[in-house]
Amino acid sequence: MLCNTLAGAVLAFSALTRATSFDSGLEWISTNPFLPKAVAGGTILSASNYSRIDNINYGSGTAPTPADLIGNVTEVLNLAQLAIVRFATSGGSSGANSSLFLNITQHANRQLCAKDSDIAGAIMFHGTNTLEETAFGVDMTFNCSKPFIATGSMRPNTYMSPDGPSNFYQAVAAAASRSSRDRGGLIAFNDRITSIYYSTKLNANTPDTFKALEQGNLGAFLAGQPYYFFGPSYPTGRPHFNVANTTELPSVVILYGHQALTKLKGFDDSLMHAAVANGAKGLIIMGAGAAQLRPSTQAVAAELFSKGIPVVAVARPASGTGVPRPSIGSVFFSSYIGAEQARIVLQLGINAGYDMDLIRDLFEGPLRNAVYGPLANQEIYY
Repeated sequence: MLCNTLAGAVLAFSALTRATSFDSGLEWISTNPFLPKAVAGGTILSASNYSRIDNINYGSGTAPTPADLIGNVTEVLNLAQLAIVRFATSGGSSGANSSLFLNITQHANRQLCAKDSDIAGAIMFHGTNTLEETAFGVDMTFNCSKPFIATGSMRPNTYMSPDGPSNFYQAVAAAASRSSRDRGGLIAFNDRITSIYYSTKLNANTPDTFKALEQGNLGAFLAGQPYYFFGPSYPTGRPHFNVANTTELPSVVILYGHQALTKLKGFDDSLMHAAVANGAKGLIIMGAGAAQLRPSTQAVAAELFSKGIPVVAVARPASGTGVPRPSIGSVFFSSYIGAEQARIVLQLGINAGYDMDLIRDLFEGPLRNAVYGPLANQEIYY
């Protein structure tokens, strides 16, 4: 089944048969009560006031409602019964914060992961500016094997060839398919399926934007149906956190490391102290190359480590990773996740009460074991 999140609009779709409300209070849009049930929700449905070729200045037009989307893609009702849930945000997806993914994951856990739940899966329709962050937060906190599918669109609904309807249909198909289970959260976009855990938005403009460069696609859509290249499995090192009673996460700030502008001025290490003084409980620093930090930055990180403030280094390039040193240090390395994802993991770890050793293992454990665990490498590095 699907669980899809769409921007706020009250459904009034008289052309469709409505099934009896689910005991959770959800109202189902259905043409066949024997189809699996899917919950749908999200944040952004956009339109342009300019023209059918505008794909850059949209957002000011009259946005379609979720009912409009389903009405334009009625084929989805041959796949599943749908219930629409609204999660309001202000300022589009760029204005979203961690409360959005907390609300979505708490709702999804209640509806899908309850022992007697008959809902097959969930779909989140989200603005693409921060889709990967909201989706990642849900993926870290969604507590059952049912599919959670994130999708959206790069073109407004008013464009001459919008990608939203196709992405929506494919996301519903993926959420309704049992083959999507036991894989962690997935992104369905532009005929491809990728892992939320490893995916990032790589192009600001084109529909072919969400990719996992090192890890590749998990599958593709053919005639609207998902075809997986591999059997079910979860990403290596993917953790899980319980946020059932969480309403707010601790502040974690991302800083960008860069080359010196002069002999004396480069990355301003005082920003690290300023962030902590402003309430940050942890820092993410995007380091050059394989997450390399300047000696002065490492010194500040050691000082903050002694005060219980974790600093996580993330590789700036779009692929690859910073590998932790043979001996443990005061800077943690994020492995194969980006800065936005590392921020969420660190927020969740701090919120769960992890100490420094647990936080280090959260980020470095699987990679450190792979690199330094084998006897051949132990003889080299120890």
